[in-house]
Amino acid sequence: MQPAADTEDGDGTNDGITRPRNMTQTLPAELVARIIAFLVPPVDRNASTLPHPTGPNLAYTPALPSPTNQSLLSVASCSTLLHRIANQALHRTVLLRSLKSLNLLAGTIAADTNQLSHTLQKEQRHVEDRAAWIRSIHLPPGDGLLQPGDTLADQTCYIESLRILLDHASRLDFICLEHRQAGAALLEFLHPSTACRPRRITLSNLSFSAPPFSATRSLAPLSKLTHLHLIKIVPPPALISFLVGESINSDEQGNVPKSLEAGLSPGETLECLRLSLLPPDALVDFGAYIAWRKAWKKYEQLTTQEQAQEYAPRAPRGPARRFAVQEALYDLAVYSSRLPRLRLLLLELSPLGPLPPPVNGPFADFLRSRGIPRVLPVALPGPSPASSRGDRNASMSQKALCADVRAKRSDANNFFDAIRSSRSAEDRTSYAASSSGPQTVQYYFGDDAGLHDTNGGVNDEDDDDAPPSTAEDLRTAERDKYWRLVEAGKGALVELWAASQQLSNNAAGCGAPDIRVVTARPMGHDRREGFQDFYCQAQNEPPGSTSTELSANSRENGSMVRDHEASEEVGCWADPDVFSLISTAPWLSYTSQVGESYHWTGELPRKTNYPTSLVIPSMIFLT
Repeated sequence: MQPAADTEDGDGTNDGITRPRNMTQTLPAELVARIIAFLVPPVDRNASTLPHPTGPNLAYTPALPSPTNQSLLSVASCSTLLHRIANQALHRTVLLRSLKSLNLLAGTIAADTNQLSHTLQKEQRHVEDRAAWIRSIHLPPGDGLLQPGDTLADQTCYIESLRILLDHASRLDFICLEHRQAGAALLEFLHPSTACRPRRITLSNLSFSAPPFSATRSLAPLSKLTHLHLIKIVPPPALISFLVGESINSDEQGNVPKSLEAGLSPGETLECLRLSLLPPDALVDFGAYIAWRKAWKKYEQLTTQEQAQEYAPRAPRGPARRFAVQEALYDLAVYSSRLPRLRLLLLELSPLGPLPPPVNGPFADFLRSRGIPRVLPVALPGPSPASSRGDRNASMSQKALCADVRAKRSDANNFFDAIRSSRSAEDRTSYAASSSGPQTVQYYFGDDAGLHDTNGGVNDEDDDDAPPSTAEDLRTAERDKYWRLVEAGKGALVELWAASQQLSNNAAGCGAPDIRVVTARPMGHDRREGFQDFYCQAQNEPPGSTSTELSANSRENGSMVRDHEASEEVGCWADPDVFSLISTAPWLSYTSQVGESYHWTGELPRKTNYPTSLVIPSMIFLT
């Protein structure tokens, strides 16, 4: 005999459809929630990692996840229980693309709050508190600027909507926001009535000056930070003082001292710090800056009479923007003992752009053999003369020939063979030099010539300043020198950090962090790249984890948790160091316009001296 069936659904209504009794009540609500969570479109944990670990080339980026959640909406219409659980899944990760969407969300939260305030037994009335369901949110781009579909009325409600959201979203764990001088997102977030204490914050600066951290009303929302991503922001002294929990500068501190007295510094919880879109020369001559700061510290300890007899140390020459970045990095390193949990420091330098293709070599010979000019003629304004279909096809084929084609993962063997050949050539020149005395020896790899010394593959200053000997050297010399200076600056920062750790003798610390110079975003963290990284981090966070739980686990398990967390980083936090890519993915910064050889674009370094000397030729010939 078949079991009884009725036509009543989970919320007690009769829709005329026969179904088993209590179809949604036979499973625990927690299990139903886990099942419904699988209806959320999945996101690759490395979707915003650059370069993508499995992508074919440097330009590869996965498509943005679909913003539609039709499956969740369909489930929500089945019963009261499923409606509530699906609603929680929908509100867990919120990406607001416009001011209108922010106002609609704020209106929903305000309605829930008003209903809750008039309900004494909200559990029985099934009153929804959607603000408490939000775990990750991306505020509208532009910090109050009109977006497609917005009106002036939507802009008028911007600050009020921000206040409603931030006052009630008490369980917010990850927030992405932008700041501009006339905006309100950052100022409203750093407000005494803000209810959330997120662990992850991405802050992008749209103005030419740094955000006014010292002028904010409250720094409490930053007190539980574990991951801080600053885009186009050089940390000012006030922010560094707050992060390390100690005033490092008496000027422009604002309410930082009061925040430190209240124990609001995230120094005990901060694990990862990323500084993006720094000036390209941020690490150039950083060793000289460190030497000047140390000399100045000694000079300040002299008496007035002794200072009168000594010359004051001179600061290294350079632009003010470089000076500001190096000052911030120096202060972070010197006070690193105040950041015992910091394990990852990522520095993203603004890109210099790709180098032009070689003027001589296989590509130029290929064009000359077919009668194609090296520089294509520029079309003059006005009506074009009549041309045949054959002429148009020839023009299109010329453009196709000049289109860059990036080297792919399938070309890896050619690049690794080139590295081995380069090492063999260097070994031969080193052996020849050792038998005839110290000298500079040239060797050729194909059409690429380079200057290499005999000091274990490490070039000295004289070799760096030597004039280029070939056209290819002339094309690549300045960019090679730039990357050498960046690597030297990174090495100076690592040494300074390690020395500061040793001086502090901090037994509770976990050693120096992993300091990486990472690949610059090709579009400068535009809207699409920001959305991609938001989805990547929000959708791949372990469910149910809070800052309190993670901090407790970190204190109990120590380095074991630290190593586990390092392997679990997602999105932009998983970006590798650009100098490590020389040995792991050497093809990334090479392109071709012929298909017979690849040339170096300069977007990533091709030489490194740490831990051992490694050089990739600037021209790679396909086999």
